[in-house]
Amino acid sequence: MAKVNNSGRFDDRVDLVFDELSMGIQWERPCLVLLFYRSEKIKETVQSMLTGKLKETGHPAISYWVDKGHFDIPLDLLGHPQHTHAVYFINRLGWGGGRGYSNAYRALNMHREYLVEGNIKAIFWLTEKEGRQFSRFAPDFWAFRHKVVDFLDLPSSRNRKQKTPIGSNFHDQIEAARMSTDQGCLEEAILLYRKAFRSQPDEIFIPLKIVEIYLSQGRLPAARNLLDKAGKIKTTDQLYHKELNRLNLKSRSVPHTLSGFVEKPN
Repeated sequence: MAKVNNSGRFDDRVDLVFDELSMGIQWERPCLVLLFYRSEKIKETVQSMLTGKLKETGHPAISYWVDKGHFDIPLDLLGHPQHTHAVYFINRLGWGGGRGYSNAYRALNMHREYLVEGNIKAIFWLTEKEGRQFSRFAPDFWAFRHKVVDFLDLPSSRNRKQKTPIGSNFHDQIEAARMSTDQGCLEEAILLYRKAFRSQPDEIFIPLKIVEIYLSQGRLPAARNLLDKAGKIKTTDQLYHKELNRLNLKSRSVPHTLSGFVEKPN
């Protein structure tokens, strides 16, 4: 698991979330918690800690991954056979498709009463962008939720003197993107690489860096679309063609993106 600075305060926030879930379990009432995060590594750490605590109480942790075929979260959770017993971790709300990628948010807003009806216990993982979309497309649910907790921490670095570069020049942007990738802040890294590429469109390796991130997220259509564009670039750089071929091969071996319900192994 990723290590963080101020681990005591970090643990306190994990306990706060678990206590909220425990009260929902004890009193047989719904519990809907929104968790904001930056780093996938921190998200994995929090989820692992909560899963361990829930296991001790005999309640399974089940992940639900949103995509275009699985976006009506309340309806799907209410119909799940373990909905009275399990705790659900909801991921990728921005992947539900629809106008403005809003399907999952709108479904939450319209069908939120199903979560009360089923006494659902669920944690919704949100990036900063997803949080803005949430308050825009699901304002009633936003007011409906029980608790919001921030896990905007970054993994502690072995080199404590190392800091994210601050500046607008190309090299600072590239270094910041690299560090964001290492820290698991993948959406931030993509934005930084895009910004750098707009300022230096001759830096043809940058799209390949974005492809690598897309593949790590399981975003195969986006990765393949960018690979097609990269393949049309005219260059004699052998290193570029070697990297392009490697990523094309990798795109064929990456498993399909998780979707729907995925139960944590015991």
